[in-house]
Amino acid sequence: MNRFVIFLTFVLSIQESFAKVQNAKDTTNFDSIRNYEYQLEGLSNNIINGEDQVTRITSTYYFIQSLKEVLKIKNSFNYPFNALKTVSILKPEDQKFRIFTWNLLLDSGKYMYFGVIQMNTKDSFRIFGLYDSSKIIKNPSYAILNNRHWMGALYYQIHTYKHKKRTEYLLMGWDGEDSRLNRKLIEVLWFDIDGTPKFGSPVFDNDGDIQSRMIFTFSEEATMLLRYDKDEKIIVLANTVPPSPNLKGMFQYYLPDGTYDFFKFQKGFWVRYEYLFKDAKDPQLYRKE
Repeated sequence: MNRFVIFLTFVLSIQESFAKVQNAKDTTNFDSIRNYEYQLEGLSNNIINGEDQVTRITSTYYFIQSLKEVLKIKNSFNYPFNALKTVSILKPEDQKFRIFTWNLLLDSGKYMYFGVIQMNTKDSFRIFGLYDSSKIIKNPSYAILNNRHWMGALYYQIHTYKHKKRTEYLLMGWDGEDSRLNRKLIEVLWFDIDGTPKFGSPVFDNDGDIQSRMIFTFSEEATMLLRYDKDEKIIVLANTVPPSPNLKGMFQYYLPDGTYDFFKFQKGFWVRYEYLFKDAKDPQLYRKE
């Protein structure tokens, strides 16, 4: 079974090519794409709701195969895939690409993550499969990774910003980790000179500790707010703490304490500040998690 799970990472491989940006108003081939969407909808539901691991893994395999095929269809970038309720699909403001992420629950209680970045091209096909390597990445808070060595997460928010003429994309993600722990992360997606995606950049100033991504681990029973606020232009995060000092470092007990910190972009760094409510216009806004 483990070899089958590993094999799933290889089916994301694909030849890459370049082309012009697609016209967002073009609906050519939508009927053909919709037929694939019906298949993908059923498979995505099986990935989440399959009664046994074999069913979930098999559905994941066929989901990847079908997704690769439909993304080859001309104008597929403009198709919204609204029926895929269990798959996160995010697109930045500049429409340069979109990113699909989803997860697979294993019998061990751990999650395995999958993803695809589809570039916005008109006459050819370019995607990047994302390979979950979270279990073997050393020092993940400081690592700069690529699509073949990826942290693995279900992304739920994206924000575009520029620094020194380079466009970068903030990604907020969730990782179910296991039956005791949840994780959330913030990382930066950017593209190198060859157009290859990179994950992580040393831009997070966490009280003088410069990190390539911020990772927050807390109790499975807790909900932690972590999102970019477009109005205030800051990243807001709920602080999580152990219920007593003797449980420090035992993250399965960490819960939000009702306070919020924030990151603000200054001189090329996302700098962390304590206690958002000191200057917040509406303190109750962030209590609505």
